Amino acid sequence: MPKMMSARRQTVLAVLDAYNSWDIGKLTSLRAPECVHQVLPASLDRPPMSNSEYDTYFSTVMLMFRNFRVEVNDMIEDLGNEKVVVWAKSTAETDIGPYRSEYMLVFYLNNKGDKVTRFLEFVDSAVAKDFLPKLRRHIAEGRRVV
Repeated sequence: MPKMMSARRQTVLAVLDAYNSWDIGKLTSLRAPECVHQVLPASLDRPPMSNSEYDTYFSTVMLMFRNFRVEVNDMIEDLGNEKVVVWAKSTAETDIGPYRSEYMLVFYLNNKGDKVTRFLEFVDSAVAKDFLPKLRRHIAEGRRVV
């Protein structure tokens, strides 16, 4: 008999699906009003973002990538603490070449498991420090992604 999927896992998969569909409205709908999103590690010096701050940030990110895809390598649920940890990788197309990255995503969820209350996004530091600044410079020089 198949095991039922928890609400937490369903919500996290819906978040990842929202990234795959590149739909900021879907992402917003899955976050609690008090949700805080933080890109880590701390060495990247990125401040925590409220929902509105994240939406503004992500709106700029959306312009840089085409055909963005997230693929889950592994998912671990912490049943007692309403957390789900995902090890994932992503790919996309950009004007300066293929994008590939790896993440550890920590989702904290409300008691019902249907809204994300905190989202820690541990990114590939090399990609964050090398590829993304190069892509941003390319765009700032007026060569926009189509």
